[in-house]
Amino acid sequence: MGILIGYYHPIFHQTSFLILGALSILLFIAFIFLKKQITFFSILSYLLILFIGITNITTHTHSNQLYHYSKYITPKPKQNLRIQIYKKLKPNSFYSKYLGYIKGINGKKASGIILINIDSTQQINIDNLLYVKSKLIAINKPLNPHQFDFKKHMEKQQVYDQVFLNANNNIKLPAKNTAYGFSEKIRTRIQNNLKKHSFSAGNLSIINALLLGQRQDISKDTYKSFTQSGAIHILAISGLHIGLLMLLLGWVLSPLSYFKIGKKTIPFIIIFLLWGYAFLTGLSASVVRSVTMFSLITLALYSNRITNTYNTLIISAFILLLVNPLYIFDIGFQLSYCAVFAIITVKPLFDTLWNPTAYLPKKLWDVFSVTVSAQFGILPLSLYYFHQFPALFIISNLVIIPLLGLLLGVGIITLIFAYFGDVPSLLFWFLDNSITALNNFVHIIGSKEDYVFTKLPFNTINLITGYLLIIALVLLWQRVSYKRIVFLAIATISVQVGFIYNKKHAQTEKFVIFNQYKTTLIAHKKGNTLYYAAKNMRYKQSLDNYSIHEFVHTIIKDSLRNCYLFKGKNILIVDANSIYDTTFKSDIILLTQSPKINLNRLIRILKPQQIIADNNNYKSYVTRWKATCKNQNIPFHDIGKDGAIILK
Repeated sequence: MGILIGYYHPIFHQTSFLILGALSILLFIAFIFLKKQITFFSILSYLLILFIGITNITTHTHSNQLYHYSKYITPKPKQNLRIQIYKKLKPNSFYSKYLGYIKGINGKKASGIILINIDSTQQINIDNLLYVKSKLIAINKPLNPHQFDFKKHMEKQQVYDQVFLNANNNIKLPAKNTAYGFSEKIRTRIQNNLKKHSFSAGNLSIINALLLGQRQDISKDTYKSFTQSGAIHILAISGLHIGLLMLLLGWVLSPLSYFKIGKKTIPFIIIFLLWGYAFLTGLSASVVRSVTMFSLITLALYSNRITNTYNTLIISAFILLLVNPLYIFDIGFQLSYCAVFAIITVKPLFDTLWNPTAYLPKKLWDVFSVTVSAQFGILPLSLYYFHQFPALFIISNLVIIPLLGLLLGVGIITLIFAYFGDVPSLLFWFLDNSITALNNFVHIIGSKEDYVFTKLPFNTINLITGYLLIIALVLLWQRVSYKRIVFLAIATISVQVGFIYNKKHAQTEKFVIFNQYKTTLIAHKKGNTLYYAAKNMRYKQSLDNYSIHEFVHTIIKDSLRNCYLFKGKNILIVDANSIYDTTFKSDIILLTQSPKINLNRLIRILKPQQIIADNNNYKSYVTRWKATCKNQNIPFHDIGKDGAIILK
């Protein structure tokens, strides 16, 4: 709670430190002199933990730090930057993307992280140190309603600005070696040696994702198949991989338990190897989180004390949030902990339903119960973030989870051989065919689109009430009591109230002009129905996002007209034909397809209240129209720059 308060309502960090210090002193006094005043002591404890969170997020916010680059930006359009590359991101159609640490700006020592976009003429690697002379450009905000907010996503990784590099605005300086670069060199050596074998490009991309945590080369079709089959989690190294690896290492090292000193060293060897694997994969946030969690679980499992698994998980989360409080906003962090909490809570309940003694039924039941338990924990979050539900996830995971353990074991041995040179032909054959079988199976399951429920509306209210209902059901399953029945009834009613509220809230009328590059897209929402009209429309992602979040049930395509009436306002569209009725009273005028008009004359004749230009116009025209509207004192909205406009 402290982290969230400190993020959304930041306070001066000196103030938070003073309050934290005062609370610490008060708590110490209470502990010495007021041991019987449990209530007072508890309140102080809660307040102290709250302000640890507030102080932590304040301290870790880069823009608050003394040497952050934002404090040294000059009025000049271009800044002189020294940047060290540390992470590669997934590229788009135009640029390769990296994250880099700023080491200096305009001749002064500086810190911070920046997004780097590099065109195809440039080739850089992790650890490269660059001298850059370029504009600092703010990351774009979303230009359509309910679009993924990349700007906010990057801000939660402490990235606020970006630069665009080409052959003329940067120079490579002598590299400074870091752990990230050393890890990248090891991975590159392994990948180059694997390429010498006959792995297909698709199989090699899956091996890179599955074993090395590098998903940049996964094709869209493969990603879609894994998503629709409910197996997308195996393409990102997370708690599942690290948990299986911990069990595999425990099994391999189990002979050491016959020796007195060996039994004590097993957990430390496992932890060392887990962190070694995290280093190999590039120390990504998801892997570091998972290894931290399972390092503590390893210590708990191999200690001779009775431990509480919930406490172990909470401690690991507490440590991670102390190191990086912004993990709390990370989808992977949320999904991992919800899944693990659900597994340790719900799986024992499944074991009470059936506990087979035969080996194969027991293993199948374990996989089934773990999969369903994890789904209990992540279902509301999955619907909230991804708005889809793969109904065949049980079938896919019954096959994939056991296979994943085998692939991890064989794959890591393959990586070791690949690092030192050649991979034995038998090992290569087994891994290649296993990956092919996995890929074929996932494609078969993912192709059953009738069992993939997509575009499911699910907002914050549904998220909260959904978890209330799941918690109530699990508590009642654990033990039936009057209070738990009442809690279930309250949770059920809250879910119903949430859906009623959303249904009522959806009964609105809106007129939307979307930001679509070289396309005109207009939508008129009437309750649960959306009428849209478009010209030269290439894709419907903006329309789909809007429909999902606005609880639209029916989408109807309409013809694009020259005029619309919305709540008493006349909307006139002037397109490339440049034809308009001079007698038509226009409150709002939309300019599209770069019409060749005299805007001064149009304003004088039609006297509009607002002019809008969509993203289907020449930029030079839009600039000229904006200047004209400014002279005429008429509001002007450039959709290409300012985003979609919504009339309510």
